[in-house]
Amino acid sequence: MAAPSNPAPERTIAEVLRENQELRRSLARLTEREAKAERENDSASEQLRQFLYAASHDLQEPLRAILTYAELLDRQFATDDAAHEYSSFIIGGAHRMKDLLQHIVTYSRAGSAKQRTLISLNVPLQRALLKLTPDIQASCARIVRNPLPEAIADEAEIAQVFENVLANSLKFRSAAEPEIVISAEQGSDECTVTVRDNGLGVEPRFCGHALLPFKRLHNGQIPGSGLGLAICEKIVRAHKGRIWLESDGCQGTTVSFTLPL
Repeated sequence: MAAPSNPAPERTIAEVLRENQELRRSLARLTEREAKAERENDSASEQLRQFLYAASHDLQEPLRAILTYAELLDRQFATDDAAHEYSSFIIGGAHRMKDLLQHIVTYSRAGSAKQRTLISLNVPLQRALLKLTPDIQASCARIVRNPLPEAIADEAEIAQVFENVLANSLKFRSAAEPEIVISAEQGSDECTVTVRDNGLGVEPRFCGHALLPFKRLHNGQIPGSGLGLAICEKIVRAHKGRIWLESDGCQGTTVSFTLPL
């Protein structure tokens, strides 16, 4: 008959306390490293934001001069068909560059708002719809609004998200009359806002790329800066949320984003 094995010695209270203290010290060191990494990341993001803003702002001054003198030349040689054609190219390119610089400025400042409060998401949605009223009327778009919940957010920035998403739905429309449905689902700690349209759609493999800066869909055939959805992604990420696209590539795109309740 085998002899009974000796039981493992019990740890003393002092040993348990020492282990607990060491765990606390390890957790404190880990927390400090995470806080330091976050501070460094915030500092780098702030420097990049300031650079983009300053560079875009400084480039607008020579661009204004180009645009002004090109328009003067166009008026002076209005009867010269060749001169009018050349100046039209210059003016058109200058206006596109101006729009791009303005979008870069907006991108550089997106998500920088720090004061977020509990708001009804119906308010920023209404702001976006009012701003887009001329485009909505021109395209005869049908907007279906479902009640939206409250969330912790900055009203102006979320209005920018709605504006960019809705503007894309109006821009990338198909031959059918545009229809855009806005709705939301409320969870335990976040809500998911959905904007669904019946437009051209996006190939599924490009849905993730569409959120990256300067990524233009449909081979760039439709004018745009390629920053609209990137601005949305930056704002939603700053709000501790997520944003994504869904489409079958044939008809319609659904843009969804989450916000904390």
